[in-house]
Amino acid sequence: MAEKLSILCFGDSLTAGYYNYGEHYHPYAEKLKEILQPVLPTTEITTDVAGLPGDLVCSPGLFVSRISEQMTKKRYDLVIFLGGRNDIGYGKSSDNIYDGLKKCWMMALTTGAKVLALTILDCAAKFARTDENRNEVNRLILAHQEDRFFAFDLCAAIPYHSASKEFQNKIFDDGLHLTPDGYDLMGEVIGEHMAGLLRTSALSVSSGYE
Repeated sequence: MAEKLSILCFGDSLTAGYYNYGEHYHPYAEKLKEILQPVLPTTEITTDVAGLPGDLVCSPGLFVSRISEQMTKKRYDLVIFLGGRNDIGYGKSSDNIYDGLKKCWMMALTTGAKVLALTILDCAAKFARTDENRNEVNRLILAHQEDRFFAFDLCAAIPYHSASKEFQNKIFDDGLHLTPDGYDLMGEVIGEHMAGLLRTSALSVSSGYE
């Protein structure tokens, strides 16, 4: 019998694959599966998407209640989290965002799943206060240590202000969301990071995904 790997991609509009002002969706989960399948040729990989545009990690957002409900519906081997950008836009503090993310991570971890937390992407708008807040949340995510917890610096992998205009136009749809090419790049860099963890046995299908 083939091994199975069940992945939940959880977050807001960037997880949903929102582009063209919500007229269309192109989730990164599609490319993620495409990247992982050759690494795990005998494994049946499923990628579910739970992305809610506009959602917040902090109250009155639904991140905590949504992940709690999702974890009762199905058992996942890995949950990939991306959230906090909307909170930063609403002026939520880095500590509150981090605390909300930790609650979500713990709900997944207590089911036996592994967690991959992604840092918050940069965007076209540039304000010192929001940039500092985002950078602090990202620092907290990358510094977090817990059993079965992994973090990936998506912000560094898909830059905005340090990138060329050609890259910005190809990858970013409206300066905030991504284009289909951008979501494919997102799935590619996350998939390559996961593949690296699998190759070094930091992430193990045989022992971790049952």
